[in-house]
Amino acid sequence: MSVTERLAEIVGQDRVLTSPEKIAHYGRDKSTEAPGQLICVVRPRTVSQTQKVIELANDLKFSVVPQTSLVHFHGGAVPKEGGVVLDLGGMDRIQEIVEGSMVAHLQVGVTWEKFCKELEAKGYTPIIPLLPHASRSVIMDYLEREHPVMQNHEVAEPLLSMQVVWGNGELFVTGSASVAHFRHGSCLADGVLPTGPGPMSYDTFLYGSQGTLGVVTWGVVEIEDKPTMSKAFFIPATSLDQLVEPTYQILRAGICSECMILNDVNLAAILANSPEQLQHLKAILPSWTLVLVQRALRRRPEEKMAYQANALRQMMSASFRNLDLWETLPGLAAAEKVLPEMLRKPWPKDKTYWKHVFRGGCEDLQFMTTLERMVLYPSEVETVAAEYQYATGDIGVYIQPVQDGHACQMQFSFFYDPEDTTEKAVIRELRRQATSAVMARGAYITRPYPVIADLVYQKYGEYASLLKRFKKHFDPNGILNPGNLCL
Repeated sequence: MSVTERLAEIVGQDRVLTSPEKIAHYGRDKSTEAPGQLICVVRPRTVSQTQKVIELANDLKFSVVPQTSLVHFHGGAVPKEGGVVLDLGGMDRIQEIVEGSMVAHLQVGVTWEKFCKELEAKGYTPIIPLLPHASRSVIMDYLEREHPVMQNHEVAEPLLSMQVVWGNGELFVTGSASVAHFRHGSCLADGVLPTGPGPMSYDTFLYGSQGTLGVVTWGVVEIEDKPTMSKAFFIPATSLDQLVEPTYQILRAGICSECMILNDVNLAAILANSPEQLQHLKAILPSWTLVLVQRALRRRPEEKMAYQANALRQMMSASFRNLDLWETLPGLAAAEKVLPEMLRKPWPKDKTYWKHVFRGGCEDLQFMTTLERMVLYPSEVETVAAEYQYATGDIGVYIQPVQDGHACQMQFSFFYDPEDTTEKAVIRELRRQATSAVMARGAYITRPYPVIADLVYQKYGEYASLLKRFKKHFDPNGILNPGNLCL
């Protein structure tokens, strides 16, 4: 029997796709990564079926590339060495929302659109990254280290425990969800401690692993009460260094819920409805903007909003008189009300994704640093961009403070025409060289996606050797997503 026939025995004939027309889009994503080849697509509906597919792959020695949605941006889900794509999108049930414990149990195929709609109906909101694509998997965005914009959930990961099928076919549950009674008459909150009954957190093995160690099937995630009042404030600046100390002090004072820094390109991309409006907004927006959102829940919201606003105004007048505090943005009606609403939801599915409004395609460079060091990197990236004749004024920048300002995620976005193969090749090499430049200045790369993975692992050779040891243990036959990371 062929591989496809054996797979059909597990999931059913209708859940195995072999038609070139139906499987073509599984071999590529929205990055500059070259398309890959695949035998077929298998779409399990249960954990048991997923486990059997992995066991079959070990028996017959074919590769398996997990995918959780039809939208991928970084090349990590492209089948680089052939094999079978494991489409987990059909495992999309919200198993449980425990309102008293503020946690939810989701299958890996649950999208931001579905999750947010369910939470909205119950009066809750997710702990969400910056405007994720509506069709992206909630669990996978957490695993890919998409940092939330909310400041009161930075120290602990929103993803608390998860179930995984290791590459050797073994089923494993991480954290306190691994205890025998979890999900058998007990409270879902019993399964939310990542370290669980022992001292080791297996969750950390899976973050950023791009499906090379195991296949995550469900997770327990935190949720938040939906705010009853919210308002945005904006601190414009002509240079990034002007915003370092204000960001530190505002975060230490705890007077905002969301906090981020955007340059004119990215702020315009978020607020524009067309490339023409983007160019117009880019011309009138400040070079840099510190965006702050203050929110209040059900108890005495007016008092909390007034206290936070007054504290912010007093801080700015006492310590940062050289900077303005705006209560709206130029050229935009009610931006102070529109942005807070946007930041608790995914990007609308019926609109062009915000990173694709400008040119149609986008390649990101992300890394971790500190707020005082973030000022070092724009000039480094612009120098590399100029060498490739890329307009430095068209680079998007997004800076997300984490852990109350103890660190920050910095993201540079390079926009391009995805139909122009020459331009794609230039952007690919530009990103690679820009990565090398920022690493030389101390940037910590937490997402070693394709194109730059070898740069990261050449620098951290001992870490790469350790990863290979873990890979050999959890995936001894090397069936899971070969060709990614250092594996």
